[in-house]
Amino acid sequence: MWLKETEAMMFPAKIVISAPKRRFKRSVDRNLLKRRIREAYRLHKEELLYAFLRDHQLQLLLGITFIGKEVIGYDFIERRMKAMLEKLKTSCNEAAG
Repeated sequence: MWLKETEAMMFPAKIVISAPKRRFKRSVDRNLLKRRIREAYRLHKEELLYAFLRDHQLQLLLGITFIGKEVIGYDFIERRMKAMLEKLKTSCNEAAG
């Protein structure tokens, strides 16, 4: 989920990452998933998202919720993060006009 931000922010995007307690009862599992998602985002945000947002003078509030049923590996999360950031760029482009 994303929302276009109108107030000036220090960075082009702010994110919230969540893993539901309903599916992952142990906080260790929730924190592991959030760490993996955060790391995948950190590594790819500049090349896949920030440059695009700066070029189009956009700012976003971005919410990422893990909806899987089991803890998955970092490689899969990284691939899906790249795909999600590309899809987000396309969606922002279409919404901008």
